[in-house]
Amino acid sequence: MSETVGGRLGRDQVAGPGAEILRGWRPLTAATIGIGLGIASLPFYTFGLFIPELEAEFGWSRSQISSVLFIGSIINIILSPLIGLVVDRYGVRIPSALSLAALGGIFMALSAVGQPFTSFLLLSALMYVLAAASSPVSFTRAVNERFDRARGIALGIALAGAGLVAFLAPQILGAQIAEDWRAVYRILGIVVLVGAVVVGVLMPRSRGLARAAARKEVSAAPRLAPLLRTALFGRLAVTFLLLALALGGMSVHLVPLLRDAGVSAASAAGTASLVGVALIVGRLVVGLLVDRFFAPKVAAIVLAVAAAGFLALLLGGPDLAVVAAIGLGLSLGGEVDVMGYLTARYYDLACYGRLFGVLYAIFVVGIGASPLLISWLRSATGGYDIALVASVGLLAVASVLLLTAPRFPDKSTAEREEVSV
Repeated sequence: MSETVGGRLGRDQVAGPGAEILRGWRPLTAATIGIGLGIASLPFYTFGLFIPELEAEFGWSRSQISSVLFIGSIINIILSPLIGLVVDRYGVRIPSALSLAALGGIFMALSAVGQPFTSFLLLSALMYVLAAASSPVSFTRAVNERFDRARGIALGIALAGAGLVAFLAPQILGAQIAEDWRAVYRILGIVVLVGAVVVGVLMPRSRGLARAAARKEVSAAPRLAPLLRTALFGRLAVTFLLLALALGGMSVHLVPLLRDAGVSAASAAGTASLVGVALIVGRLVVGLLVDRFFAPKVAAIVLAVAAAGFLALLLGGPDLAVVAAIGLGLSLGGEVDVMGYLTARYYDLACYGRLFGVLYAIFVVGIGASPLLISWLRSATGGYDIALVASVGLLAVASVLLLTAPRFPDKSTAEREEVSV
């Protein structure tokens, strides 16, 4: 480590977290845009808006349509660790920009989809394959390697891009989807293609020295398999799977749930937009709190708020849907933020991409399976009450696992200095 790098680190520590934010504004902005428009955000937060229209035009069942997210989660569990390895070795800029461009192209193609359902399913599956590097696996790596003292808030800012999408999509697109859902797919395609260009311009290029150092890091990093077999990793994996199962399906089914209860399309979309507002607040607030307090306990408190919101919806009906939307958004706001933060604090950055890729793949499986499971429960029981009860139980178990999580290990001075490279 050169004296220049060490000196720069020292100045940043004296100046505080604000200096890190100012110094890293380009990758932070690129990560925020990329996460907001990427495969984990834009398709997910707009999917529920399309369900009633696809169901009405083609006669596809909600279980069929929801299976798209499950298929996407299977693809993610296969590809996310591979994407983590790629960005650990070669950087984020090129893989993420290419994936965003592919995502934009698939949105354009979806605007022309028709019968049979398999054509919609296969095109969606192709989207998850080609756009795999536009997920938080890539963009949180870019944030974690450039921020240390401001890591929590930097992750919160970057991941708040998804919150903006969750808030704006129902407000802007809800009525338009009801009128012409094909045109909305074309609009989404254009927006994502523009975002791909912006990410490619703002995300810093990998320098030759940094690239070589990254390859050396990966080769010197602990082997992945032994880390995956530890009790700590098992605890993290189970925790994020449970909260994904609890939160993912309710996010997708919130609008259909309210529509089934007699709420108008406009009112349901307005309530769903509150998820986005709470998501943004959750990511920023959680980011600030985990820089100051023990992150697992912060996350457990946020999950308790979500459980309370689901109970309010269960007991009070649509009149209390606002409470559920806010609780859901706050929890969704902290989930990937905390996942990235815990991975960076518990493990070496040299293996961050691969470990986060595995955790993220497990999380996405839960996110993808949850809408399908909730659809099945609705079909079997005639409503969403059992799904709400199950979600509360899953959140309770996840909270206990977080509250009993071990303390963070001490990191070496050399590793902390690498953040400033």
